[in-house]
Amino acid sequence: MKSRKILVIAQWLSFAVAFYILVVMCRGIFGWLVGSVFLEPREDMAHGWFIPVFSIALFWIKRRELRAAAGDPSLAALLLAIPGVILFIIGELGEQVRFSHVGAIWLLWTAIYAAWGRRLAWVAAFPIAFLLFTMPLSFLDIFTVKLRLIIAAVATTLLGGIGIETVRVGTGLHCLAGGGFNLDIADPCSGMRSVFAMTAIAAGYAYLHQKTLRGKLLLFCCSIPLAMLGNLARIFSIAIVAAAFGQQVATGFYHDYSGYVTFLVAILAMVALGDVFSRLFDRKAQPSPSAPSPNPEVKAEVAQNGGFAVALRRVLPLVLMPLILVATLNHVRHAPPRLQESDDFVAKSMPELEGYTSRVPAFCQNEHCLNTLECEDEASIPEKCPKCGGAIDTRSLAEHDILPADTRMLKRNYYDVLGNGWKVSVVVNGRSRQSIHRPEICLPAQGWSIEHGRIVSFPLADGDTLAMHCMDVRPRSSSSENRMGHGYFFVNPRQRAASHLKRILISVHDRAFAGRVTRWAMVTVSADAPLADTERRKEQTADFLSELMPKLFKE
Repeated sequence: MKSRKILVIAQWLSFAVAFYILVVMCRGIFGWLVGSVFLEPREDMAHGWFIPVFSIALFWIKRRELRAAAGDPSLAALLLAIPGVILFIIGELGEQVRFSHVGAIWLLWTAIYAAWGRRLAWVAAFPIAFLLFTMPLSFLDIFTVKLRLIIAAVATTLLGGIGIETVRVGTGLHCLAGGGFNLDIADPCSGMRSVFAMTAIAAGYAYLHQKTLRGKLLLFCCSIPLAMLGNLARIFSIAIVAAAFGQQVATGFYHDYSGYVTFLVAILAMVALGDVFSRLFDRKAQPSPSAPSPNPEVKAEVAQNGGFAVALRRVLPLVLMPLILVATLNHVRHAPPRLQESDDFVAKSMPELEGYTSRVPAFCQNEHCLNTLECEDEASIPEKCPKCGGAIDTRSLAEHDILPADTRMLKRNYYDVLGNGWKVSVVVNGRSRQSIHRPEICLPAQGWSIEHGRIVSFPLADGDTLAMHCMDVRPRSSSSENRMGHGYFFVNPRQRAASHLKRILISVHDRAFAGRVTRWAMVTVSADAPLADTERRKEQTADFLSELMPKLFKE
C-alpha cells in the first residue's frame, strides 16, 4: 500500500514536470494563437478561446473514468512520443507553427500515457485531441471557390422554386424582378467560417451525446454538410429579404446579423440527426457498467512482489518522458541560425522583351485617390499624382503597409502587336514568410471574385513546361460574365512550384533540414482575358512566358 502511494506521487510529479516543460516549449505557439489567430478576423477563430475550456470541462466530466482507468507507467508511450518530437522540431526549425502545434498536443497525450498507462490515455484521447480545434484551418480556403459556386447554384434553384427568378453569374445572384438585387457570395460567405466552428461543436456534442463510436463518427462527419446547409439557409434568407425589402436592407443590417441563421439551422439539424443516430445505434450497443471496473494493471500490481524489474518498468517512463521533452527543447533552442539565400537568381529589373512593348506601373499613395499610371520607364514616373497631387511610387499603398521592409518587388506591363496585355509582378521574399500572400487571399480583399481556378502547364519554347495556377476573376460588383485572367507560380534557385502547399513544404524542409531560408519569387500574371480558356489563348500566354522566363530568371 505504501509503494502504491509513492507511485501515485511519482506519477503526478513526473506529469507536472513534463507539463511545465511543454508550457515552456509552447510559449511561441501561445503567442501565435492569441496574437495571430484568435484576434485575427480573417482566421474566423473567435471561438478558439472556448476550446481549452471545453477540454478541461471534459476532464472534469470524465474524472471517475479517468480515476478508474489509472494504471502503471508505460514504456510504450516513449516510442509513441517520437512522432510528436519530430513534428515539433520540424515546426520550430521550419517556422511552421501548425506542425509545432500538432506535435505539442501529441506530446501532451503521450505524457499522460507515460504516467498512467494505456487505459487512461484512451479515456483522455478525445479531450486532448479536441485541442486541435484551436488550430486555424485557413489553409483550406482553396475550397472556398467551389463552396461558393455550389451554394450560388442551389440558392438560384431554390429562389426560382418560390417564384423569385434569379440569374447566377459565377458566384453572383442577380434578380430583376420587383426592386431587383445583385448579391455576390464572397469568401466570408462561402461557408468555411461555419465549417470551422461546426466541426468543433459537432465533435463535442457527438462525444457527449452518442453512446456508440459509430454514432460519434457519423455525427462528426455530418458537421460539414450541416454547416453548408446552415450557410445555404443564410444566403437564401438574404436573397428573400433583398427581394422583399431591397438590397440595402439585405446587405446592411440583416446581413450583419444573419450569421445566427447559419448556426441556428445547423445546430437544430445536428440535434435531430443525433437523435436519429441514437435510436439507430444505441439499441445495439452493450450497456456500460455504472462503475468502471478497476484497471487490470492495478490488480496485477497488487499481486506483484515489487521486484527490481517491476520497479524499473515503472520508474523509466516517469524519468525518461520529462528528459525527452527537455532534450527536444534544448535541440530547438540551440539549433544553428538558418542562413538566408541570395536573391541573385532574379533579374535586378524587369526585362524588355522582343516583340512586346512595355510600361512601368506607378501608384498614387493617397488612400482617397489610389490612381494608377503607366509610364515608359522608371525615370519618367512623375513625382506627384496628376489627379490629386499625392505621392507616386512603384508599390501600391497596400503593399507598402503590408509587406515587410526587406521584400523586393518588380513590376511591368507588356503588350503584343495585337494589343493583348500581361501585367507581371514579381515579389521576392525576405526573411519573413509574410512577404508572399496567395492571390486567393489578396484578390477577394481587393474586390475581386474568383470564379475558377486550376493548374495549367504551358509549353515553353526551350522544350520545358511551366506550371501556373490560373484563375478566372471578375469585379465582385459586376454582373457581367466577362472574366479576367490571373495566374501565379513560385520560383527558387533550384525549382519551381505552382502550388502554395508545395512551396510551404519545401520551405519547411529547407529551414529544418538544410539550414537555409529559401528565397522565393512569386510571379503573378494578370490579363484582361482568361489566360488559358481556349487553345489560342493558351498559346499566346505560352509565347509570352517563353520570352519572359529566360530573361527574368538565371539558370
